[in-house]
Amino acid sequence: MRQIRAAYVARARLAHPDLVGRKGLDVMRSLNEAWAVLKDATRKAAWDEAHRPPGSTPSGARADGADRDAFRPFWTGAMGPAPGRSSGSVLHFGIYDGWSLGEIARRDRGYLIWLRDRPEAEALRQEIARMLDPGAEEPQAPRRGGRRR
Repeated sequence: MRQIRAAYVARARLAHPDLVGRKGLDVMRSLNEAWAVLKDATRKAAWDEAHRPPGSTPSGARADGADRDAFRPFWTGAMGPAPGRSSGSVLHFGIYDGWSLGEIARRDRGYLIWLRDRPEAEALRQEIARMLDPGAEEPQAPRRGGRRR
């Protein structure tokens, strides 16, 4: 709500009739009406109901599941479909969405180096390390305790 209010205030300054004259009057009227709808829960619910896309449910989800990717960033899957020879775990995020780690290793090892240190790839970290350096030994677990004297 704080972001909505900040955007409203910024836009209102650009359209306020005292600052920009008569040309800002219609814009200011529409901004004031929009703000009145947003801050009143009953009016907002009525507006949402009236402007819901066809085929969607009241919760906002589409009945056919078409909006399951609505909240994913626009770059997700930007590299296109996977080339086809998959090996290893498959990513379900980022520009290589749908690609296996083996396919990414063949196409873009630099991405794996970058991805290895990202928090979203923590579960894949050991597999990425094996892809980047197949001959490396598995790191040993640290020993507990010290030497006796």
